[in-house]
Amino acid sequence: MALFTPIKYRLRNFYREFVQFFLSRPVNPIEQPWHEVTDGFPTPPLTEENYTDLAYKALNTIHYFKSALQTPREEQHSFAVRVRIKTDHHTAEPWLSSPEIKEGKVTGIIANKTSARRSRPGKKITLPEEAIIDWMMVEDGFMLGGYSIRLGIKNLDRWDRRTVYDHLPFQIDDGHDHYKHDLSTPEGALLLLGDAIDERDPDKIHYCKDFYRESLYLLGTSTHPSVPKPITEDMVELLEQRLEDMFMRFNLLPETTSFYDAKRAFPYRRECPMNVWEITEIRTYYNPKFKTMHLINVQETKDGWKVLSNMTDVQLYPRPKNDKGPIIDLTGDHIKFYEDYNFPLFLKNRKKD
Repeated sequence: MALFTPIKYRLRNFYREFVQFFLSRPVNPIEQPWHEVTDGFPTPPLTEENYTDLAYKALNTIHYFKSALQTPREEQHSFAVRVRIKTDHHTAEPWLSSPEIKEGKVTGIIANKTSARRSRPGKKITLPEEAIIDWMMVEDGFMLGGYSIRLGIKNLDRWDRRTVYDHLPFQIDDGHDHYKHDLSTPEGALLLLGDAIDERDPDKIHYCKDFYRESLYLLGTSTHPSVPKPITEDMVELLEQRLEDMFMRFNLLPETTSFYDAKRAFPYRRECPMNVWEITEIRTYYNPKFKTMHLINVQETKDGWKVLSNMTDVQLYPRPKNDKGPIIDLTGDHIKFYEDYNFPLFLKNRKKD
């Protein structure tokens, strides 16, 4: 009996250590090797309907990636592109590290495992530039681009998201979407209008806005009983003048909020009547920390996209003192409430070892 006592204690201690190790081991929510996640290439599963929005954002912002790839600054690194490789039996979508984009072709090294045997990690491949479906880079410690990563992680459960965030070598906030500052896209029109307001340039503001279309849209879609029907031209012109006076008076003031030091992300877009799109914009300022969300209507015209009305403004951070209710995330087709305001809305102060 004396011989079996120390063996019993050793087995018990071994069992306790094993259970403690097993419980402390993080569960991988995306079924991908942790070393690929810690290298910065998570590939959460996506659904087929997501690719339209991914391709739209990636292709309309990749110009910033190409420019940075040619002459990177010290704080810009970890460049990668995600490509789609189609074969007779498989479709692989690996990340390519160390990419080069020249003469309509992209060359890089496969960074993560795929379902296709010929597309193994470490293999250098060259594909047409049209195969690119996403891009990413790290700037000032935050990920830029990576739209498939953002969407895939957002579809995970709350604590699974936190596990993945903790293993990444960079931080993920709402992002900074570098659309071209012109009227070729709704987001570009909003960025151009921000430039015009920063410059206090009335002519440039009028170039981005269309107050007549804004008044026509507001009157045409209003169901308020105070709005008489039918709508007359005099009503449209009167509202147009009032909207223009209010907008110009406010945005030409010296103390109007500046846009140049804000990170501006456009996570959602929704089509509305009269060829109008509702764009969700999140502006993040870090000095001091401040975050707002805006729903803005933009309409396509023969002269490009024109900014109409600003429908909703919500202060996300810091939370207003008199606001005790849940924070609303307006995503177009549905309204979702953040379960915990402190996570994951704002990750700026999350420290890494």
